[in-house]
Amino acid sequence: MRKFFKFEFILIYSFILIFVLSNIYINKFSEKYFIIDGYQHSSLYQEDAISYFKVSDKITHDLSEGKKIYSSGGEYKFSFLYPRIIYFFNKFFNSEEKIIDNNKLKINLKKYNLFLYFQIIFFYLTILFLYFSLLKIISKSLSKIVCVILLINPIIFQWHLSFYTESFFLSFLILLICFLTRSKNILNFFFIGLFVGIMYTQRTIALLYPLVIFFYIIFLNSPLKERIFKFFSLIIGMSFILILIGFYNYNRAEIFYFTPIQSKSDIQTYLEPHVLKMSKKISLEEAHEQIKDYNLSLIDIHKYDLTNETDKIFYLNKVQKNSLKTLMSNKIITLKIIMKNYFHSILLNPVQVFYEAKYQNWAGYKASNDHKFWLIIRIIITPIFFILSGLGIIFSIKKIDFRLNVFLFLSIIYFMGISCWIPNTRYFVPSVLFMSIYLSIALHEINLYIRNKKLN
Repeated sequence: MRKFFKFEFILIYSFILIFVLSNIYINKFSEKYFIIDGYQHSSLYQEDAISYFKVSDKITHDLSEGKKIYSSGGEYKFSFLYPRIIYFFNKFFNSEEKIIDNNKLKINLKKYNLFLYFQIIFFYLTILFLYFSLLKIISKSLSKIVCVILLINPIIFQWHLSFYTESFFLSFLILLICFLTRSKNILNFFFIGLFVGIMYTQRTIALLYPLVIFFYIIFLNSPLKERIFKFFSLIIGMSFILILIGFYNYNRAEIFYFTPIQSKSDIQTYLEPHVLKMSKKISLEEAHEQIKDYNLSLIDIHKYDLTNETDKIFYLNKVQKNSLKTLMSNKIITLKIIMKNYFHSILLNPVQVFYEAKYQNWAGYKASNDHKFWLIIRIIITPIFFILSGLGIIFSIKKIDFRLNVFLFLSIIYFMGISCWIPNTRYFVPSVLFMSIYLSIALHEINLYIRNKKLN
């Protein structure tokens, strides 16, 4: 009987359970439809997913007109890699059939369930790789708990059922941990740099992530000169990817840039209106009107043609500069808003993807009984998760390698700091992944304590 509770069997059970839950979720919402901009689509597709579908279709269209793959796809607005993953999936499984049907006003990625299964399997395989990597540096029992917790944690798992960028990005983070634990020489860090560059193409929050890896390198047991070369190899590897993106944009639009257009307007979208509202004591609608008037004046003064990509980038650079000026002129108000946003972002939400499929917009969900019920659950589980993770950090001092510990802890701080100022629990998920490792350490120690108590 005990063999059924062995790690190998637990992995099999959890894998089966994940697929059962996935099918329940897909079957429940596959025939539920929303309408956005006049187009009908499955409620399984989030608004961001539709943006990725548009890029995928644009790549298909450009290639059909004779363009090369390295000059197709249009403006670099958000994730570079994910729409292309969707494109290749659609190419091989759906014979490049259009996802967005302009005649029938429908959006449909055929065999989308296979795409979601692929995300799950990819993450599952990275967990197996992590297990064998952890065996080299921590105990076997702790390695097992870490992997099981990462696999079944609903706050992480739910994103494998979405068309957001999180699933692959979380898998990439798992792989990065594996690569770091196995890295030995300068060449290894060059390839890690390439990999971090690939992570950046999936989610741009990885742009400054080499700073975290820098602290990992500092504590390596190697001569200072070698550590310096390792860090520069890391930077060269990542820079290579950034340069490729830059040349892709230059080849396509005759302007070299490697940061997505959308990132230049994020401050204006998520922060500036609220800062203006509080600083000028006006309504949010009036704040949006003021921003709109400023934007129109920029276009008028500089004669920007926003259909021209170069003009659009110059325009958005000025928009971003003005937004930063607004924030810097109202530091205390900005700090209050950001702190409120951080608090919202770190309130754990294990059902965000599920209710995005059930409700078309946030207002509808917020007014529902579902929101009231799960808000109570979230308020209960969040402090428990943080307390156990905090205990795990304390226990980890003696349990895991110091440099790996530095990497894990700084990764939590980095992802929380760089993206959680946007009030969306989705952006806290990378930090949750690393905190789950500390949670596992705490559970492992609690289990050992209970067992020792029984023996005594």
